[in-house]
Amino acid sequence: MRHAIVMVALASATLGLGATVARADCESDMIQLEQAYKTPNLTPAGKAALDQAKDQSVTAMRKDDDAGCHKAIADALPKAGLTLK
Repeated sequence: MRHAIVMVALASATLGLGATVARADCESDMIQLEQAYKTPNLTPAGKAALDQAKDQSVTAMRKDDDAGCHKAIADALPKAGLTLK
């Protein structure tokens, strides 16, 4: 399942390179969220923020709400000491 999400995100990123309109991309945000769990010195508060963002982003993704997914992850990463790329 994780491999499939990565492949979908890579395909989406490749197709979106030529687009000039910026849009929220839930799959790439979720990849960054997944990588955030591997951050050294992740505090318990940071992990809790990431866990909450994971739940919210999965719910938003099921509703096809890219903006909600992006917002949940963008709000949580700074609490873990990271920035959304």
